[in-house]
Amino acid sequence: MIAGIILYMRPILSLESASALDHSIISRCRLSESTLIDNAASCAFSLTKDLVHGRVLVMVGPGNNGSDGLALALLLHSAGFSPDVFFLYEKGNPENMRRRKLLPEDISVTDTTAGYDTVFDALFGFSFHCDADDRTQRAAEGANKAETVISLDVPSAFIVEADVTVSFMVPKDILYEPLFRWKAGRIMIANPGFPESELEAVSSSLFLLSDADSAMRRFSVSDYKNSRGHIAIIGGSDRYTGAPRLASRAAFFSGAGLVTIVTGSEKIRDENPAVIIAGTDTDFSSYASLAIGPGWGNGDEKVFERAVESGRSIVVDADALRFVPSHRFSYRAVLTPHIGEYRRLMASLSIPDGLGNPETLSSALLSLSLLTESVVVLKSSVVWIACKDRIYIYDGANPSLGVAGSGDVLCGIIAALLGEGEDALQAAVDGVILHQRAGHKAHEEFGFYSAEELIQMVGRCR
Repeated sequence: MIAGIILYMRPILSLESASALDHSIISRCRLSESTLIDNAASCAFSLTKDLVHGRVLVMVGPGNNGSDGLALALLLHSAGFSPDVFFLYEKGNPENMRRRKLLPEDISVTDTTAGYDTVFDALFGFSFHCDADDRTQRAAEGANKAETVISLDVPSAFIVEADVTVSFMVPKDILYEPLFRWKAGRIMIANPGFPESELEAVSSSLFLLSDADSAMRRFSVSDYKNSRGHIAIIGGSDRYTGAPRLASRAAFFSGAGLVTIVTGSEKIRDENPAVIIAGTDTDFSSYASLAIGPGWGNGDEKVFERAVESGRSIVVDADALRFVPSHRFSYRAVLTPHIGEYRRLMASLSIPDGLGNPETLSSALLSLSLLTESVVVLKSSVVWIACKDRIYIYDGANPSLGVAGSGDVLCGIIAALLGEGEDALQAAVDGVILHQRAGHKAHEEFGFYSAEELIQMVGRCR
């Protein structure tokens, strides 16, 4: 690994904030833009050189992102590759034009982006805020047919579909927006030479989580079933019998000492003799924590009200989310909607969902958190966790987790952590990390899998 590469960085910035930070640091620290460009290309080359194969193309835009691409083309050429270069426009900024003149004569300039195996996308970086013109659209269409597409900084205009994105300086929020996340592919963060002290001092309301952020406690040798928490899973129906059972098993595998399924359906049975089955007339205040909603069907609003009034920490999932409007949970609740449930919930509250733009999504999630006084976990391939004035993002990017019952497993995990005494935010963070960790381990062992295999890995990863 070359000096300057950082694989993980906590604060996430908007494109506008990243652009302002870039200009500010360069000015205050008197950094050389030319040196930063060379360093950026060097970082990108080091991180991606093993992916380069076949016919290679570097797409060059008119600004400094294009200059990054030109510097990278020279590195590829020096390393024995034979890259072609595609210029989006005939002219560029002064640094861009200076670097064009430095290209060796045996680097061919092409007028097409189609027919290549590896394409480096250096058309536009994070400073680009316009709609893509027809020429950019055509360039992206040709590039997207390549076997491997590598974007420098961000996928250009987010019409390029990257397999890998090497993002410079700090992570950008657009890379983690749920509807756009797939266009960035694997995200790598590289610092091309900005002082670490400047980057560490960045102020942001968005933060990127890693496994290191888990604060799950270790059980002591004296812990037993009562000290590890008695969890109630409220849900299930004649039609949906599996969801509460998956949530209850996940709670056990997450460390819960006792688990009860509370249901109004006589069809709910569990082959696990350790699972207790109780009716909805049970005293909810007798449990350490509650999870309500898995497989609940139409649910029962009176049961929901009793669960909220019990004063217990609670996970509100799936079919129970319809009862959230008009409630304030005093930050004892974790709401766990997937994208579709989130849209319906926000519509019922007459709040725009903000999807498609990271800044409007952040605002919408924080509004939901403040309005309901809850922690919100928006489930997708990338998980956004909102609490009061901050957003925490876990970038899972693991398609194997997109399986029936995966959400029920997360529900059971968070309920178990609440039952241990974690507050709602920490339980949400720890629960998401444990769920994702188990998903990656299950994918390593099984490839794709069912929720049952995922639950086994929860126990191993805890």
